[in-house]
Amino acid sequence: MDQLTSLLDEAYELFNKKEFEASLSKLVEAQEILNDRTQQSDIPRDKMADSRASIENFKGFNYLGLNNTERAQECFENALAINPNSSQACAGLAEIFYLQGMDYEAKIMFEWAIENNTMNQFAIAGLTKVNRALNLPDDHNTLNSETNFFEIKNNEFFEEIKEAYRLFSERRFEESLATLNRAERKLKTRKMNFNTNTKIASLENFRGFNLLALERTNEARQAFEKALNINPSSSQACAGLGEIFYLMGRDNEAKTMFEWAIVNNEKNHFARERLKKINRELGLPEDDNTLLKGETTETKETTSKQQVEIKATV
Repeated sequence: MDQLTSLLDEAYELFNKKEFEASLSKLVEAQEILNDRTQQSDIPRDKMADSRASIENFKGFNYLGLNNTERAQECFENALAINPNSSQACAGLAEIFYLQGMDYEAKIMFEWAIENNTMNQFAIAGLTKVNRALNLPDDHNTLNSETNFFEIKNNEFFEEIKEAYRLFSERRFEESLATLNRAERKLKTRKMNFNTNTKIASLENFRGFNLLALERTNEARQAFEKALNINPSSSQACAGLGEIFYLMGRDNEAKTMFEWAIVNNEKNHFARERLKKINRELGLPEDDNTLLKGETTETKETTSKQQVEIKATV
């Protein structure tokens, strides 16, 4: 137990110095101790799961420091699988959503983080910045029954979306899809006082990523295509289709879609990481983006049509 505590203390010190790789090395050593049955007797049984989840969360924040959002997301999802009530895991996933420009989704996860731990200062600060981006009061929280999201008195739709994200974060993708279907029905039967098409597109993108996780590629493609037809500027739809092209081994088409995802939302870190990977495989500079070379209004309008048409060739 003393060795484990020492490693965690060293990891925290390195993290505070922004030496993220070194901090990760200490955390891997700490995980090895937790996995060593000969040393588990020194760790109270009721603390074992908490320790495992805490280390996964800590690794996740180190990966965020390294701008490796894909690995960070894996760690936070692992932590949530170990401890479904992990406030830090919810906050970590929320930060990833925020970095990808998914403000509504980030808001929901920051709220869950605060629900699980009202003293989580990272989550409180995160919710504040997302609320400001959405032009809402700093402390606005849809989990508080006294508030109404965007002045909607009956917000069953958002309750379903919150539940869908909780299930998704726990890797319960089939159940998440079923919840999204209920949310869609509620959205279509109620008059919303904000852009309903935008929310349908967002819902379809979320459905697409659930389906990708289940390796149901054709259905995922249909979801992303529907989202892109509804909202041709959807960064997430472009990124989703880019991922499908990549899985099919069609790197050039994948590159184009990831480029469009970044043009539509420069904060989409998932698309940025995927574009870097494809550029490396194609022998190009990591930041190569053909859509940003000498772009004019005319070329942007032309390539915008290509963006909607290219997905039809999947």
